Amino acid sequence: MSIPIPGQMVAAAVFAILFRANLPLSVALVWISNPLTMGPIFYFNYVVGTYILGQDATEDLTFELSWHWMNHILGDLWQPLYLGSSVVGLALGAIAYFMIHILWRWHVIKTWRVRCDNRKALKNQAKNNNLHKK
Repeated sequence: MSIPIPGQMVAAAVFAILFRANLPLSVALVWISNPLTMGPIFYFNYVVGTYILGQDATEDLTFELSWHWMNHILGDLWQPLYLGSSVVGLALGAIAYFMIHILWRWHVIKTWRVRCDNRKALKNQAKNNNLHKK
């Protein structure tokens, strides 16, 4: 979940390059907020933003592609929407970071144990082969 900005894919690509992150993954994850999921995501972010600001969330929001809607309705919504989007994005980013860190550590430890077990098995096999040759 990210802040609703035009050109999310371009921004994700630029930041992925700047921070030496995984470029294809960064651009692909932008598609989580696609036209089907964008409404519920933005409404959730808006509710979080209104909660932080101590405002009441409007439950009967309607979207209209008109100049009047953009100036009057969006003018009231943008602060809680962007604040909620920032908070939710940072929280989910932190959770994902630590989850990936934990999963990577688990994978490395598991792989290391398998390698150690294989090495012990080879040593035991070599030792058994030497005993049988004598």
